[in-house]
Amino acid sequence: MAKKQIKVGVKQFARRPPGFLWHEWNLDLAFKEAMEFLDDGQYRHMALQMQDLATEDDPTHSSLCSVRQIEDFYELRDWGGVLRSLNVRVFFGVDKARHALVVIVAIQKQNNGPTPLGDKVRMRRRWRKYLDGDYGYP
Repeated sequence: MAKKQIKVGVKQFARRPPGFLWHEWNLDLAFKEAMEFLDDGQYRHMALQMQDLATEDDPTHSSLCSVRQIEDFYELRDWGGVLRSLNVRVFFGVDKARHALVVIVAIQKQNNGPTPLGDKVRMRRRWRKYLDGDYGYP
C-alpha cells in the first residue's frame, strides 16, 4: 500500500461551533519544504493560521490573516514575530468539490516583489497532480 501523500490538518466540523467550515489538507511535499526553513514553533504558527482560515466562510478573503490571490491559488503571507526575519508564504488551492483548503507549496520569500516564476510553475504542476488524484485523498 502506497504512503499517503496528503495529510489532514483539520477536518470540517471537527470542533465546537463555529468550528472548522473547511477541511485543511497538506501535501507532504509542502510540509517538507516548510521544515527546511521553519523551526517547530514557526511551523506551528503557520499551521494555526491555516486553521484560522478553515474557520472562515470565505478563506480567500480572510478577516483574520493576510491572504492574496496568485493566479488560481492563494498565498498566506506572514513575517516577523515568531518568524523573526523570515518572510513566509504558504500557497494553497481551494477544492470546492471537497470543501478543502489544500496547502501545495511553502517558501521563504527573499524579496517583496512578485512570486518567482519557478514557484508558480511548481504550484500549477502540484495542483494539476492533486486534481488528477495523483496524491490520493485523505
